[in-house]
Amino acid sequence: MRAAGCVVNDLLDVNFDKHVERTKNRLLVTGEITKVSALIFLVLLLLSSFILVLQLNIYAILLSVPALFFALCYPLTKRFFRLPQLILGIAFGFGILMSFAAVKNELNINAWLLFLANIFWALGYDSHYAIADLSDDQNIPIHSSVKTFQKFSPYLILFSYLGMYLALYSLAILNNFSMLSYFFLTLSLLIATKGLIGSRKLDPKINFKAFKNNNYVGFLFFLAFLVENLA
Repeated sequence: MRAAGCVVNDLLDVNFDKHVERTKNRLLVTGEITKVSALIFLVLLLLSSFILVLQLNIYAILLSVPALFFALCYPLTKRFFRLPQLILGIAFGFGILMSFAAVKNELNINAWLLFLANIFWALGYDSHYAIADLSDDQNIPIHSSVKTFQKFSPYLILFSYLGMYLALYSLAILNNFSMLSYFFLTLSLLIATKGLIGSRKLDPKINFKAFKNNNYVGFLFFLAFLVENLA
């Protein structure tokens, strides 16, 4: 579904991507891949996802309906919604809700805290990403968090990461996480904070690096939860 969302995004944005330095060489823009080929690939991805979700319980299957809606509609929200990164976070977060539904057949407080943390995380890291594209995005009719907040965007990123870590540390407290898990969570916080500090001048290169460093932030989340489950 992540791949399907990317295909939909590239199909809908093909006329915008050619005006953005970072995306002007995407294969749909250059014509190396045709729209027909992309649509066929999209159908195959959606069909594969449908077959997979049918293996789950009815709760997870029902959740897949709004999950599909948000995944496919996110690219369109950039046309009219001034904070599309919020929709992106919701779309990505449905994987969390569906996992809890499939394994536990319920959505408990842990599920909602992780879902909330994911929304704030997407809002934060994708705002770093949007800063990198701001000069190009100013000239095309799509919205982003950074176009909306402009020079106040670092405060939005700060708010986003505060929300994310508040949710994650609340989850850790409720589940009596070990000190090692707290160590990994705090280490990820330091990496996110470094990116936040660098975002203050709205420098595209620094913010794109901060965006990519969220790979390490996510990996440290993984380690925090892994050691807790192995304990």
